[in-house]
Amino acid sequence: MRRLFIQFYLLLVTCFMVAVVMVGAVYKQAVDDVGERYLSDLLRTTLSLIEADLHGVPEDRWTETLQSSNHDFTFKVTVEKQSNYLLDEESEEALNRGEIVMLEDKYLFLQKIEDSNYLLVAGPLRYLFFLHQLKSVDYALLALLGLSLAIPVFLWMQPHWKDLVTLEKTAGKLAGGDFSARVHLPSRSGVRQVAAAFNHMADSIAALLASKKALTNAVAHELRTPLARLRYRLALLEGEDDSPAKKAIEKDLDAIDSLVEELLFHAKLDRPEAPLQLNQFNAIAWAKERIHEQATLAPGLNWIEPSGQELTFLADQYLITRALDNFLSNARRYADSTIQTTVCVENRNCIIMVDDDGPGIPESDRARVFDPFIRLDESRGRKTGGHGLGLAIVAGIARLHHGEVLVEKSPLGGARFIIRWPT
Repeated sequence: MRRLFIQFYLLLVTCFMVAVVMVGAVYKQAVDDVGERYLSDLLRTTLSLIEADLHGVPEDRWTETLQSSNHDFTFKVTVEKQSNYLLDEESEEALNRGEIVMLEDKYLFLQKIEDSNYLLVAGPLRYLFFLHQLKSVDYALLALLGLSLAIPVFLWMQPHWKDLVTLEKTAGKLAGGDFSARVHLPSRSGVRQVAAAFNHMADSIAALLASKKALTNAVAHELRTPLARLRYRLALLEGEDDSPAKKAIEKDLDAIDSLVEELLFHAKLDRPEAPLQLNQFNAIAWAKERIHEQATLAPGLNWIEPSGQELTFLADQYLITRALDNFLSNARRYADSTIQTTVCVENRNCIIMVDDDGPGIPESDRARVFDPFIRLDESRGRKTGGHGLGLAIVAGIARLHHGEVLVEKSPLGGARFIIRWPT
């Protein structure tokens, strides 16, 4: 929220400064024109009188003549050699044309005496010194006004700031799984409508998740009950233990049981309140154990294990095991000959990669391959087995670990599946 205050304050100060500079530029131009014209006329008249007094007087008596002059000036006038002043080429040319040259740094005005190498020097003038001081005061006043704008900005933003912080904290609680969290702001709050919309959204999310949870549990219960009855009746059949029909029925029942388990597991992962049981384990030995179990189901494939002796992962081992098993099972179904598994820690992330040399996944389909019940082309259809929930479950496991899951083109030619999460 501090950033919001600074951004708003800087925007206000910038607009204020631009307006002041524009108005000041117009005012300065008008005042400078009038002031310079008045001052130039005054000095030209004064210096013309002095030139008239010096006309016909020898150069060595000019200073004496000026001192004895009866002109009452409010500033000092002297005669000095032109060589006493180091002037730029433009100023030299102006003096030669009979113009008056101003030295701002010394508060002096110079005019060349005709047909000589001497200058009439007027000053220092208090008027120029006053203008210089006024410029510094202007800058100080602008800075003071800019700083003073922070007070009304802060007074206006402070209540909004507090209300937005309350909204942010409540949103954090909601994201953390506390679906009873709601925002309560005073009736005079400027963001009360935002809070009301947030509360309405939270109510909708809580109702949706409760409905989904109830539906999933009800469907699982309603499926398990007839499944149990079917298994019981199938067991009562006598004399047909090895019949193809009975084996097919048992296989179908096992598939439905597996689907129900995966549905429940996926629904559990989809709940933000799902707890993690974090522990440290040796990822190398653990990965090899999972690979050996999958290799028994496909001994004809070339299973490349991760290298090394020991690598520590911090994660929910049960969930990460489920994720790796799903990756390996997926690769086993589609690989032509080789499956490679890699585990490592890079950039403070634990990483698991499984590569296969199968048909791969088109780039256009990679974003949706982790959605539940998504099936791509025939090469990854139902004939290979599974229910379309395996990769969706891996995505849910990655979310619980505050990580991510993605699929890329594998160096082996097929697909590379990656899951990573912060160490």
